[in-house]
Amino acid sequence: MGLLRKLYNIIIHIRSSANYIKEFKTLAERIIPFNNWIRWNSWYLMLVIAIKKAGAIDTYLKNNFTSLKKDYLYPSN
Repeated sequence: MGLLRKLYNIIIHIRSSANYIKEFKTLAERIIPFNNWIRWNSWYLMLVIAIKKAGAIDTYLKNNFTSLKKDYLYPSN
């Protein structure tokens, strides 16, 4: 599983519940845009925001580790 797939899975998890969205918005003050196949730069925008909000993503992953264990972004990845 590559890093892009892990990030994609994390974003899907965030958007899977209103409570998760609220939790992430509290941490990051915004939501990460979701990629799509129509906009050519959607993956790029998703990555740019994810890099800017890396601390919030890390905190979110730690708070929800049991459900995101396989998608946890370790420094050695």
